[in-house]
Amino acid sequence: MSKKIAQLSLSKFADLYADNFVSADFFIADEKQLLTLSEYPYRSDGYIIGICTRGTAQVEVNLQVYEARPDAMLLATPFHVLRIYNASPDFLCRFLVFSKAFLTENNGNSHFLESFSYFKNTSIPVIYPDNDDARMVLDIYLLMQQKLERDHPYRMQISRSMLTGMLYEVQAVYEKQHTIIKGKQTRKQELNVLFQDLVFQQYKEHRNVQYYAESLFVSPKHLTETIKEVTGRTAGEWIDDAVILEAKVLLRNNDISIANVADAIHFPDQSTFGKYFKKHTGMSPSDYRVVSGN
Repeated sequence: MSKKIAQLSLSKFADLYADNFVSADFFIADEKQLLTLSEYPYRSDGYIIGICTRGTAQVEVNLQVYEARPDAMLLATPFHVLRIYNASPDFLCRFLVFSKAFLTENNGNSHFLESFSYFKNTSIPVIYPDNDDARMVLDIYLLMQQKLERDHPYRMQISRSMLTGMLYEVQAVYEKQHTIIKGKQTRKQELNVLFQDLVFQQYKEHRNVQYYAESLFVSPKHLTETIKEVTGRTAGEWIDDAVILEAKVLLRNNDISIANVADAIHFPDQSTFGKYFKKHTGMSPSDYRVVSGN
């Protein structure tokens, strides 16, 4: 199987990492190295809750880089573009993956997952709980694994119930960490977070700084200067990088034509998209497909 997967479906994910299946929409992995996923950015079809148990790595989520270290938690959704790199030889983590359908089946609320703040577009995807909180979540992992190993007539229902309980436990951990993070942020850092969140909601439709400045009720000059001061890069560079990141994920799927990639990220035509992509990457979309193994 190719190690260069752009859209990582649940079935592909399971082929790579699953130890215990409940259904095609939910599985738990034991301590694993995620190096198979490190070379190129990808997006998962499922929701991921992972905990680093050993070693270190860099985790890039929607262009923001976080350090994976013991007890660090990854809370990823299908809206996140992920990349894991610079992993130490001993880097390991535990994780579970599930689809929205698995959790909302037999649940009258189809937006149940959106009630958890860490699964919203504006969430912080990597948090650093204390050891006690991380151990508590890991204990739930292990209990769920034990249940999955048994041939129980209600294993599906039990797994769904235990997963729901785990989501509430993670919510409590997330709220604690979010409060700590928010308390340490300056006004400029808060503006940067709002800007980054907005970019990854609107980059397909809007590629000019003016739109984001107006949406955040600041001047383009103030926005650009603030983002540059906080991140070392301009607001325009962040917008362009978000567009290019999406283009790379789409281009690595050979089932999507370059014309359809251009259309998906709202370029007027393939030629305009090609010039934009080459300006920012130094190569044409078709050349990128070759070097990325597609």
